[in-house]
Amino acid sequence: MNFDLLNLVSELIAGLELFDAINPLLQDQLTVKIKQLAEGIANLNTAIRNYRFASVEEEIGYFKEIKPQLVQQYIFLTELNNFYEKVPDVEMQRTKRYKKEVDRMLYFLNTQKEFYNYIKREHTYNDERYFRRLIHVEAVHTLYSLNADIESNCSHGFLLAKIKAYQKLIALYTRQLNLIKMPLPPQQPNQPIPLVWKANKVDAVELVYALYYYGAVDTDKCTVQELAKQFGELFQIQITEQLYREYIDIKRRKIEPARFLVKLLNHFRNRVEEEYT
Repeated sequence: MNFDLLNLVSELIAGLELFDAINPLLQDQLTVKIKQLAEGIANLNTAIRNYRFASVEEEIGYFKEIKPQLVQQYIFLTELNNFYEKVPDVEMQRTKRYKKEVDRMLYFLNTQKEFYNYIKREHTYNDERYFRRLIHVEAVHTLYSLNADIESNCSHGFLLAKIKAYQKLIALYTRQLNLIKMPLPPQQPNQPIPLVWKANKVDAVELVYALYYYGAVDTDKCTVQELAKQFGELFQIQITEQLYREYIDIKRRKIEPARFLVKLLNHFRNRVEEEYT
């Protein structure tokens, strides 16, 4: 995949953790970021129209994994901005508004149950129909791809981005609901010693994706980007900015994509065997 396009996506989604909590005071910054994302998506579409994918797999990877990350963030921030505009400050301290938003998004996910389950269960059998350019005759059209540019869009990319954006919003509003219902206790004076990640950054990315795809964490309540953020906070390492580029490099490994996981497994087995004997 063209690294200039990957850099564009990485740069645009960098720093979005700022909006991962309810804070109407950030609305000015929010609107600036929305405009940047809109321009970035337009630039991405322009660049991809003349781009020749090296393989069907690369094309699917772009429309299923790369572009939706950018569109997802655009939808997320736009929805959040709309929430700030329509909800008075006093009502943001009450649970009713958040419950209403969560119910609205859950209803939408339920209307898209078939495709939602396809993504949730990590199916791939329809990827060539869902995540290739609309110019391909076998590609299906949806309400979300009507009048879309056939060279720079696929049939289900926007729907995928919207589902992931709604998942992220549900998680955000649910956290805020819990904060309102049960405020956090005062911070204790004795803080735990921060943990430091000693392996390579790419090893951390490999582990984060493995945990996410296996379902070791509740993927209904977080995205892989959010998991990487919390992982980084726990181990004092920044991996969100290069997350997707590192993952693409991992997938390109010819011999063994899961190098770090294999090392972990072997080391753990050896340690157990030594202690057992």
